[in-house]
Amino acid sequence: MARNFYDLPPFATLISFEASARNASFKKAAVELNVTPGAISHQIKALEAELGRPLFTRIHRGVQLTREGSLLFETLGRSFSDVSATMRQLRRTEEDHSVTIAVTTAVSSLWLTPKLSAFWKDHNAIPINQHVADTPRISESLVDLRIRYGVIDKDNPNQFPLFSDCLVPVCSRNFAEAHSVETLDDLARLSLIHQDLTENRWTTWRTWFDDLGYREPISTGIRVNNYIIALQAARDDAGLMLGWKRLIQPLLDEGALITLDSFELYENSMFYVEVTNPETMTGNAKIVLDWLLGTIT
Repeated sequence: MARNFYDLPPFATLISFEASARNASFKKAAVELNVTPGAISHQIKALEAELGRPLFTRIHRGVQLTREGSLLFETLGRSFSDVSATMRQLRRTEEDHSVTIAVTTAVSSLWLTPKLSAFWKDHNAIPINQHVADTPRISESLVDLRIRYGVIDKDNPNQFPLFSDCLVPVCSRNFAEAHSVETLDDLARLSLIHQDLTENRWTTWRTWFDDLGYREPISTGIRVNNYIIALQAARDDAGLMLGWKRLIQPLLDEGALITLDSFELYENSMFYVEVTNPETMTGNAKIVLDWLLGTIT
């Protein structure tokens, strides 16, 4: 007999796991949840014992998700984000002036979130909620704006370009110094960090090589299902990943990653913002939209 209708483990273990995975640290998760690191570790061990498999690899700078951990994190992150958006919608009243933006984990952490402090200096009365997920499952009625990547529809008056970017192989400096890469053939033989995503607009290593005219087999490498996890794996010398050069500029500036610039690929796809409900667009959503478009240089 299942212990509950959905046969889920104690909710505290899932909360602790999600926070630890998102922060890549038990210590940071403990601060967020206002508990001790030992309590977080206890919850994670309980969840791993129930599943019969490790969810994290303990490393000197924190923790790194295993393949099974990545799968659980992607599912929980999407589900918690969906619940959060629905709760906000149910709580919303005519006096609620918040604006909700649907965004991927990469765009949220690397581009949007760092810019919000500047927005609030001029518009501190406008709350901005982010629905963060790497799949577009959330209902359009629950968000005001959606930041997407793909080919913009020029006939759609509710889509506005943000910025174009180029895809380039990125890795840690240690990895680059340990491997000589002069040709695409050299690149194809190295450990490649692949992303298993349900969103089919993202460029994969296979399509990237194809676009550059390389049709030979490529390394299977390792597979993850989250862009931020892929970036962390690259930082930890695990291999090469495809990076949007402009998007990951903060990591390049701090030296956490370097690019192999001779293999840059510019695409027709771009990052753009879409108004999901133009007929009911609020004044605050219009202010946020104008601000987003004004940040582009």
